[in-house]
Formats: sequence, C-alpha cells, structure tokens
Amino acid sequence: MKTDYITASSTLPPYLAYPRFLLGMDLRLITKEVYCILLDMTVNGEGNVDKHGRRYLAFYNKTVAEIIDRTPSTVAQSLRELEAVGLVEKKLIALHTPYHIYIKLPAGENEP
Repeated sequence: MKTDYITASSTLPPYLAYPRFLLGMDLRLITKEVYCILLDMTVNGEGNVDKHGRRYLAFYNKTVAEIIDRTPSTVAQSLRELEAVGLVEKKLIALHTPYHIYIKLPAGENEP
C-alpha cells in the first residue's frame, strides 16, 4: 500500500464512525467492528423505517461477513453478543426472510 504524509490539504478516505462508548465495553474487537458497520449501514441510507419511525436493517449475515472477510457464523456470534448488551434487537418478521435488525444507541450518552 502506498502511503503519504498528512498535510493541511489532506482529505480523509471513507471511514466508519467508532463510537467512544464501545471503548469501555467488554466485547470482542470483531463484535465492535460489526457494530460499527451496522451503525454505518443504518445511518447512511441502507436502513428501512418501520411504522414507529425506527430505522432497521434487513440482511443476511453473509452480507456483513463479506465486508469484514469473516464467516457468517462469526457475524451471528457478534450479533448475539450485541443483543446480550442491548445494542442490537432482532425481530423475525416471517420465515425465510431476513430478520429486522434494530441498531441501538445507549440512552443519554449525548447529555452533559
């Protein structure tokens, strides 16, 4: 990979937002990476909106697995970890369709 120094006119390449609250959480690094990807997908237009105005994703684990070069079972394990801490909520809508995945933020994190 070719690299260059950062200057005043440098622009950042495309990046994922990494929420600071993840730093102190007892989650595997890959789980944090999956959360960042899901958050990016939700916020940047790949999410759908339910009747309550909440954004969600509808995807198969293979989709995220290809992005991070891991297996779908690794993504499934990360989703279970995120569910356990309350950052993800999965809802089965119908058989043979992808789950609706709600990506959540900690409540009150933006308050002083």
